[in-house]
Amino acid sequence: MKRMIGVLLMGVLGLSTLLLAQQVETITLKAYVIGPGPMAIKKATNLELAAERLNQILAAAGANVRVEVQVEFSELKWGPFAEKFYLDFAAGKAPDIVTMRETGELAAEGFIVPMDEHVRTFWELNYFDFYSNLWGGATYEGKIWGIPHDIAPAGVWYRRDVLRELGYSDEEITALLPPDGDTTLETLARLAKEAVDAGLVEYGILHRPKKGSNTYARLLEFGIDCYNPETGNLELERGKLLAFFSWHKEMVEQGVIPPEPPAWSTIHGTFVEGKTFATLASHVGTPAEWQAKYGLTDEALENDLGFLPFPPTEAVKAAGGKAVSVSDIPLYFVTSQSQHPELAMLLIMLATSPEACAIHSAYSLRPPYRKSALDLLTDVEYVLRVAPSAQAVVPVPIHPRIWDFVGRIFEGIKGVEAGVVSPEQVLEDLVAWFQAEIPDGEIVP
Repeated sequence: MKRMIGVLLMGVLGLSTLLLAQQVETITLKAYVIGPGPMAIKKATNLELAAERLNQILAAAGANVRVEVQVEFSELKWGPFAEKFYLDFAAGKAPDIVTMRETGELAAEGFIVPMDEHVRTFWELNYFDFYSNLWGGATYEGKIWGIPHDIAPAGVWYRRDVLRELGYSDEEITALLPPDGDTTLETLARLAKEAVDAGLVEYGILHRPKKGSNTYARLLEFGIDCYNPETGNLELERGKLLAFFSWHKEMVEQGVIPPEPPAWSTIHGTFVEGKTFATLASHVGTPAEWQAKYGLTDEALENDLGFLPFPPTEAVKAAGGKAVSVSDIPLYFVTSQSQHPELAMLLIMLATSPEACAIHSAYSLRPPYRKSALDLLTDVEYVLRVAPSAQAVVPVPIHPRIWDFVGRIFEGIKGVEAGVVSPEQVLEDLVAWFQAEIPDGEIVP
């Protein structure tokens, strides 16, 4: 902390020099922070804590300015939250700081300002030990546009107790579904079918009712990247997508996946109750919500549940593919309507300190996004256990239309599962949409 204060004193020296002859002025910064849901509240309160720290530093520097932060925390889903931000921006009432995930769209349309100069200036002070893979989710066209402040590696949660009822030993379960994901999607589906056929569960496998980072991870299971990093263009792989849609059709026919994904409350509730064998809709931090809202006990979390990254299909694994974990990697952005972007960036820096990172991780049960926070989390055994998952995360490609593409694919999944359209027709409809909406997109066999 002393090192941080010393460097920041130099950082605010120019500001203090300009304001020495003035009376103390309080500058109000506004921030919109999204959960989604209640368990990410510390992402909001960390900004308030950061304001306290920044004011201490400004006072020590002799600057006649103080910062007040007004944080609006939202439990809305991503879509409604983004819509509110865009409406406020259009009205000239955007906040100084916003947490969102649409980096490419926000940068391309001028909603946010780049932060790469700020990151370079304060790299050795604050950003040096952020996990390096997270910066890929913050970089677009060679510039850093936001600061990671949360990481929720997605993967497969499954019921070990159900497998025990099927006659599998703990050693056999771990071999079939190892924590590192070194298995196949077909193995997971086979075990889910066994549980359904035995009448032990109501649902074999459940996935999200809406698009999300998990949707992209499940595409990666089939080797579908959706993106060509060499050209920077979105990519539609016909053969792999047909296999992807066909798998969902087969799972519904086998009774493993229901014809329509149920509501979130059902997805979470039935899994905690042991009525769903596996959920593809969650991440390593979801147990915090299960404990707060659905009655999950520490004993059940420790003994009856298992977690692994999304395993590849047999074909992808044979070609060298490995299990993957994906996260949205939402960022703190400074909006282009902020009148005090430098102060907003300093506030964000203090809101992502090791202390702030540890506070967020301990409350949300999500792994820290920086290594030094682990030293402050030695009494949170679960977080220590899942911490390595943060380094395995593959960022969703940053492209202004990536979520439109993933969303269109998800709508195709629902159509196939409902039985209203064949995998082949869904693919052709997707190709037609892609050609019309993504003119620079690439289509491969």
